[in-house]
Amino acid sequence: MIVIRPTRLLVAISIVVSFISSCANANTDPIEGRYSFSLTTFHPSGTLPQLSHAVQASTLGPPILAVRGPFGISLASLQSLPSPLIKDDGTSRFARVTNSIIVGHTGVNADGRVVVEAAQRLAVEHSYTFQEEIPLNILLEEISLLFQEYTMKPGVRPFGCCLLMAGANDGLFRIDPSGTVTKLDTCDGEGIAFIGRGNEEEIVNQVKHRMKCLEREEEAASVETVNKILVEILQNEVMGGDDKLCQFIISASLKNRGNELRFGMNRIPVHDRHD
Repeated sequence: MIVIRPTRLLVAISIVVSFISSCANANTDPIEGRYSFSLTTFHPSGTLPQLSHAVQASTLGPPILAVRGPFGISLASLQSLPSPLIKDDGTSRFARVTNSIIVGHTGVNADGRVVVEAAQRLAVEHSYTFQEEIPLNILLEEISLLFQEYTMKPGVRPFGCCLLMAGANDGLFRIDPSGTVTKLDTCDGEGIAFIGRGNEEEIVNQVKHRMKCLEREEEAASVETVNKILVEILQNEVMGGDDKLCQFIISASLKNRGNELRFGMNRIPVHDRHD
């Protein structure tokens, strides 16, 4: 006669119960099971789970605001530092690719640096080969192909960042982790763009309202004026939110000066939220 000790019986029952519950969870949530191990494995709904996760990661980065008009291009973003003893995190939120193109990135900082460096390398190679600046449409095509390649290439993952490319003569464009390129401004040479975390509709409406106030006051919009508006809006967002790590707002611009475009970038300390 075989005697089974109660302790062993309880252990066996717990193992069976845990196995059944894990199987049930796998059946109810297949994204975390059979369909998330590979970039190229489609979910039955027709989506790529890893790509969806990358898109979500790109929306969690600092917000980037951009305004384009006859005055040039103005951009602003937040810089969060883990300690007041740190002056910079080594990641430039904005970079100049050519004399007329600025690129900003949000999401995973490390991924953004890789893609920005790829854009600058493409610009240098094009200039060396053809003795001219790389057109924005070619740069957008090449960078979007890089993003798209990392959604299919084995042994890698999608980039968890989103790019905002601003061309003084072409407009404002967004590239998401899937490689999709979206034009964010209008065809009349003016527009407002927003990427990153935050309420896009509310922030864009604030910028539109402030720009309309300038028109009613018959005050000509300049890079300095628009930069001030963007900084104030982002400061209000920081003070009204829970991001206690944010200490600086980074602003960048391409200013029209006759036939010359001048690039500038500043760091503005965020006011103490208890002031």
